[in-house]
Amino acid sequence: MNLERKRIDCALIVTLAAVLCAPVLIPTWPLMFFAPFLIILFYQKSYIACLWASLTAGLVLDLMSSQTHFGLYATSYVATAALLYKQRYNFFADRISTLPLMTFFFSVLATLLQIALIYAFEQKAGGISWHWLLTDLVAMPLLDAGFGFFFFVLPLLLFGRRVRLGKEYFSE
Repeated sequence: MNLERKRIDCALIVTLAAVLCAPVLIPTWPLMFFAPFLIILFYQKSYIACLWASLTAGLVLDLMSSQTHFGLYATSYVATAALLYKQRYNFFADRISTLPLMTFFFSVLATLLQIALIYAFEQKAGGISWHWLLTDLVAMPLLDAGFGFFFFVLPLLLFGRRVRLGKEYFSE
């Protein structure tokens, strides 16, 4: 197994641990734990590979979700990845702020797509309030960005490795 694959596997293990443990530890915080992992893949893999990874991540969340709209996460994650993938050219891979910023954008865009899909499926109006805007479009994306920073960027900084999301992610 090559080094790049081991690094991606390490990031996936951290993500899956968060996805599996978070509902027990913080059940009221619906964070998008796959977002930082998918952002890392944006800088390392092809467009098609990122879409497949987004579909897989969304299906995992759909299987774990108690909502009745199966495919909601998968659809929104794939659409978000499709819209956000090209934006990786606007953010340098070697900046400390890139992963948290892109995670924030992923979270906001995925949330907007999910609410649009829910309204398309249920065809009901209302439900969007200032409280929802503040929590789901500001607070939760900020927490997602914080998760990306504290679990993917900060450990690299503490161990003296440079942060680069490209092929050299986790490199020394």
